[in-house]
Amino acid sequence: MSLGGVLANASAALSTAQYQVALSTTNVANASTTGYTSKTYAATSQTSVLGLSTGTVTRATNSYLLKSVITSAAQAGYDTAVDDTLSRYDTLLGGTDDGSDIASLTSALSTALTRLASGSSTTSAADVVSAASELADGLRDLSSGIQSLRKDADSAIATTVGQINDLLTTISGLNAQIVSGQSDAASLADARDTAMTSLASLIGVTSYEDASGRLNVYTTTGQQLVGDAASVLGFSTSAVSAATSYPDSLSGVTINGRDVTSSLTTGELGGLLALRDTILPAEQSALDTLAAGVIDAVNTAAASSAGYPPSSLTSSLSVASSDALSLTGSLTIVQMTTSGTATGSTTLDLSGITTVAGLMTALNGVSGVSASLSNGKLTISSTSGGIALDASTALTASGQTLNAWLGFNDVFTGTDASTIRVSAGLLSDSSKLATSTLNSSAAVNASAVASGGTGGVQAMLTALGADRALPASGKLSAQTTSLLSYASNVLASAASTVSKAASAASLSTTLAAGYQNSLSNVTGVNLDEQTALVSLYQQQYEITAQLMSAIKDMFDTLVSMAAS
Repeated sequence: MSLGGVLANASAALSTAQYQVALSTTNVANASTTGYTSKTYAATSQTSVLGLSTGTVTRATNSYLLKSVITSAAQAGYDTAVDDTLSRYDTLLGGTDDGSDIASLTSALSTALTRLASGSSTTSAADVVSAASELADGLRDLSSGIQSLRKDADSAIATTVGQINDLLTTISGLNAQIVSGQSDAASLADARDTAMTSLASLIGVTSYEDASGRLNVYTTTGQQLVGDAASVLGFSTSAVSAATSYPDSLSGVTINGRDVTSSLTTGELGGLLALRDTILPAEQSALDTLAAGVIDAVNTAAASSAGYPPSSLTSSLSVASSDALSLTGSLTIVQMTTSGTATGSTTLDLSGITTVAGLMTALNGVSGVSASLSNGKLTISSTSGGIALDASTALTASGQTLNAWLGFNDVFTGTDASTIRVSAGLLSDSSKLATSTLNSSAAVNASAVASGGTGGVQAMLTALGADRALPASGKLSAQTTSLLSYASNVLASAASTVSKAASAASLSTTLAAGYQNSLSNVTGVNLDEQTALVSLYQQQYEITAQLMSAIKDMFDTLVSMAAS
């Protein structure tokens, strides 16, 4: 090889050593940078000259570990989103230590009824009404809390969709730079992997890199997110309540205009959708079953009872005079003084009555009785001062007693956990609580409703403690049990849901961190190794520099010899 060829090779080796020192120094500087992978430089020889321009920079990779990081990030994103919300739900459930949970509140109503039924001088009808009101408030507040969490999830979906769109645009842009070959492909690939990990935590993804270097990204169910261009996810926030659900009244997530909500089951987005559409509605469903059961049981018992002192009766059901009725049996009307002494009774045959107006006409036909409609409420009164109906044999088409259907003596209003309340009449006057029972066969001047009677209280207490068939609701299967036990079951099921979410989040985040750590150990910067390489490359640089100095001396000698 000529002296010129040796000089060219030495010059290339010097440049290579200089570049390797710089690259190793960059590796060391980025040792703690998230997503940075260790880079190496390899020079490629040409015919007789080692040219720096032919070298390539490669990064440390591990496709298996990277795939595991992507997959585990998606699961951790889902579990964390669910756990974060359910930990807030756990706070809403209240605690047994202060009696604020629904099981304790249901038990407190039972306790108040028990004490009143036993004739305890320390418990009054007002205490029962207060306990009922606290239970209704607790159910309603928990229902409102569940819907607030669903609303927050709906808002978070919009935020997450925006973040996903930004990441898809970023990945698509990095693809374009890598494919064009005009930038540092290794560093761009690092940035793309980091973006992919962030994307996976938001929405489960799979991917493959084609021959051009472009990364094609898909959801786990096959919808393309990045190809030649980035797809666009769409979502609109909605008003959320116990009555709203997807797809009827809540927005779904779209990809390029196509609804893909049902296929999004991983990542933070999947967790938020599950919270809004499945997990929290299941909690609401179980709560609604409890509330509906309490409303029906207590009101049905109260409808067959009577208050003391007796007064007029006003329905909680709103009706119109033209409303159709299909009644069977008979209705006994007992009129009495405000002290409960019977002044007379009348029995009506209901078989020919087909409307509310017809019922009112029949009632108004009884001497001393007045029936009228005001603001949709039917009021029945007596000139004697008090009135009660024995409607046990007067049934509607569904088999419900007329008293229960109209809602006479109702303790609760509403139909579910979001609407349950104690009757406004009871809240303003607890003495209207139907604590006693009616003696429909009482003779004139005999007691029809006794002062201090507890038959109505006992009926309500029995209704709460009696087994009843309850449908499958939320995560609870269909069961036959008391409402007291069911309240405990609802609470236990909710607590289990919260606990399982916390455990799942702890496990998946630990697993994701483990895979990330393993990947970093394989592809990250080893400081000891890079420090040794810097020393080695510096030595190579010095040796090469000495060689070039010797070659220069040879050239100088040759020039001197030629000149002489």
